[in-house]
Amino acid sequence: MSFSPPPTVFASENYHIWVVKMKTYLQAHDLWNVVEADIEPSPLRANPTIAQIKQHGEDCAKKYKAISCLQNGVSDVIFTRIMACDTPKQAWESLKEEFKGLD
Repeated sequence: MSFSPPPTVFASENYHIWVVKMKTYLQAHDLWNVVEADIEPSPLRANPTIAQIKQHGEDCAKKYKAISCLQNGVSDVIFTRIMACDTPKQAWESLKEEFKGLD
C-alpha cells in the first residue's frame, strides 16, 4: 500500500473541512473501518497458513497506519492532545469532542 500525503494539516481551524478530507483519505486507504469499528484483529489460530499469517499482519498494521495518518494530519499543538490515544478511534473521538462545535 503506497501512501500519498495526508490532507491539509489540522491546526484548530476549519475542523468541519479537515474532518471530511481526513475521513475520505482514510477511506481511500481502506483504513476508515479501523477508526469506526475500533476492533482488534482476532488472534491467529493454531497452525496458520502463510496467507493467514500475512493477512493477520496486514490487519494488525492497519490500526497503526490509521493512527499515523491522524497524528500526521494535525499540527504539533493538536498532536499533543491525541498522543496518548491508543487507538485511531480514541484519537478521532477526542478531536471530534474538542473541535466539532468550534467553527
